[in-house]
Amino acid sequence: MLKHLWFAGAERPATPLHFHVAMGREVAITDRMDLHLLWSNKGRLFIKPVPRFLLDPAFCHSNLQCPDGCACYNPPADTCRGIARKVALGFLYTYVCLISSESDFHIANETRLLPRNEDDSPIKWADWKALARELLQVHERNPDVVHPRFLRAELRLSRINTIHRFTRLPPFHPYVRGRHNYSSLFHDNLAWMATAAVFLALVLTAMQVGLATERLQKDTTFQQASYGLTVFAILGPICAFGLVVLGALFNLFNDLPLLIGRRRNHAVHETSGEVSYAAP
Repeated sequence: MLKHLWFAGAERPATPLHFHVAMGREVAITDRMDLHLLWSNKGRLFIKPVPRFLLDPAFCHSNLQCPDGCACYNPPADTCRGIARKVALGFLYTYVCLISSESDFHIANETRLLPRNEDDSPIKWADWKALARELLQVHERNPDVVHPRFLRAELRLSRINTIHRFTRLPPFHPYVRGRHNYSSLFHDNLAWMATAAVFLALVLTAMQVGLATERLQKDTTFQQASYGLTVFAILGPICAFGLVVLGALFNLFNDLPLLIGRRRNHAVHETSGEVSYAAP
């Protein structure tokens, strides 16, 4: 999927936190690294908090700094753990871009994106600036130490789902399911289908008016276009609604084992509760 990320976002540094807040985006905390800096059409920006060990000087010195003679670019790179090290440095690089001012630093502390000290006090702004300056120097000396995924900053979740549907198996399966019930599935899809139907109705009305004129009545190309659009207006909504129904059935088929398992567990718990209640 990495080579298709150009479709989901441009190659640029991450936007500072205060700008996301100004645009009305909601910071959603996630523990999944693959969801870090994905944003949805509903105004949510998924951000993974910084683990405490990544800011530990001893851990960074032993795991994130390359020793002398390290063979990072001659696989296998066992001396610096290759990809894992690039992901960690890329993750920290995104935070350097997210927290580029003192206002960003306060927002990150309020949303608990940054770890706190043992006494539950936030880290100091001066300490964060020193760490950010060091990470930027590492990136400037060698940009390849950052994993390519983190060079594209925020990625649109809907386009990530599109890439996943056409590049992974099973086909047409989203990367992250944004709907958790079937009513929202039909509501969202019927909304764009209704919009498309209104547009088709306007076009067909205009064509009908055009066919009433003498000039377009004898135009063969316009007649063929009218015929094709009429057939599309009849079959298009039927096919689109059929795809929505097939998608709902596909999701139901995938969720059916889980639903059956939950019902069985619920029945077992109820039975065990009745037995324990009836026991002397």
